[in-house]
Amino acid sequence: MMHAEEGASRRYVELVGERLRRVRQERNLSLQDVVDRSGGAFVVSTLSAYERGKRSISLERLLELAEIYGISAPLLLDVEDAREVFGDLSRNRPLRINLELLDRLSPEERRPLENYLEFLRNLRGDPAHEVLTIRKDDLAYLSGLYGVRPQTLKERLEAAGIMD
Repeated sequence: MMHAEEGASRRYVELVGERLRRVRQERNLSLQDVVDRSGGAFVVSTLSAYERGKRSISLERLLELAEIYGISAPLLLDVEDAREVFGDLSRNRPLRINLELLDRLSPEERRPLENYLEFLRNLRGDPAHEVLTIRKDDLAYLSGLYGVRPQTLKERLEAAGIMD
């Protein structure tokens, strides 16, 4: 029984990938165009893996692609009751750090953030130079380094234009 569920799940990932490719091509966008429009939040190899059904996409990342393509996420998935499936996922979107604007922080403020982001880049094998996405758990860890609440750190980084 577990084998059948895994097969159905794999097939769904492939169908979503096919849909992602079709929508992108309908908009005459190359994979590199999508990377550029995302501000570097995606890389070509990851987008390609999504489209080939070799990698499943999180709902948060799907929302980002839907926004880039100018289509609702439920349409990307051919889902009928969008509210039930998606709820308020926008609150759970990955946080984007603009690596090129870190110098807006003082050296003392910047050092823990730079060290942690470098750790994440190495861990992920992510060559990002412009934008790096972090998760809520990463923000919680970073806020501990700064001795502030996660929301306070997020607001500080947003105010500096470093995070969106």
